[in-house]
Amino acid sequence: MLIDYAAITHPGKVRKNNEDAYLVNALDGEEPIVNGPLRMQKVCKTGLLAAVADGMGGAAAGEVASREGLAAMALHTFGYWGRFPAEDATEEGLLETLKVAAEGASESVLRYSDNDRSSRGMGSTLTAAVIWNGHAYISQVGDSRAYLFRRGELLQLTVDQTLVNEMITQGTLTPEQARTHPQRNMITQAIGAPQPIHAVLGKVPLRRGDRLLLCSDGLHGEISDLRIQANLAYGYSTRRTLELMLDEVLFHGARDNVTGLLLALDDPGFPLPAEGEKPVVLNPLDPLPKSAGAKRGGWRIFGGGS
Repeated sequence: MLIDYAAITHPGKVRKNNEDAYLVNALDGEEPIVNGPLRMQKVCKTGLLAAVADGMGGAAAGEVASREGLAAMALHTFGYWGRFPAEDATEEGLLETLKVAAEGASESVLRYSDNDRSSRGMGSTLTAAVIWNGHAYISQVGDSRAYLFRRGELLQLTVDQTLVNEMITQGTLTPEQARTHPQRNMITQAIGAPQPIHAVLGKVPLRRGDRLLLCSDGLHGEISDLRIQANLAYGYSTRRTLELMLDEVLFHGARDNVTGLLLALDDPGFPLPAEGEKPVVLNPLDPLPKSAGAKRGGWRIFGGGS
């Protein structure tokens, strides 16, 4: 099974450095390459990992955090999942792996900042998807987003982990007010934070013709979901679709770094959607409950605190 994809990352019009990054990695043991060359990717039996990260920390620290976080996420995902026989695979094992891998990525960024005085306080968002067994399994920390587009309809798969989103949930702020709130970029979780993180997990069944978009807030914060949906509905190639979105973001000021990663799920190995079938998140994006662990290939994987 092959997946066509495109990625685009741009510093925007205000910032000097680009602290965003993306990764697409077949979980077959090949070295993960952050912001690597674009090519068709094969979904091997243990899946395909796609992820975006939005770094923070000033100077070059944010660039380091996003790239270090993505590389560590890929290595942990392969180490706890991809390196073992596919016949041992279980959904529970993959969800546990995504949780452990996000925690491992956070610890890796934190160790780096502890060892490098110039990088103290750096961090990153992390939104990742593993394509496996006909589903996209999502892991999120921060406010980079995952969307699924199917037959003209757009579904946001993630919930922003931000201060303003908590205020919306509490009823003290409206979504319209949140888009211009001075604290709209304050996230409540970050890779590399000294306190433990809790990756938020979920899954969605995939169908032939679906488009999976992962993006930083430099994209979804500048153009509305309606404009994202409209650009996807044009039916252009993955690359051209992202170029159109970037053009709109630049037109609106591009106050932040901009990154989009778009996967086209057109391989015949994916089933066609049923008539009128809408994309839906099967599992709520809630922290995975603490469990006794899942045994896989001689490793015992434990979820973090919740």
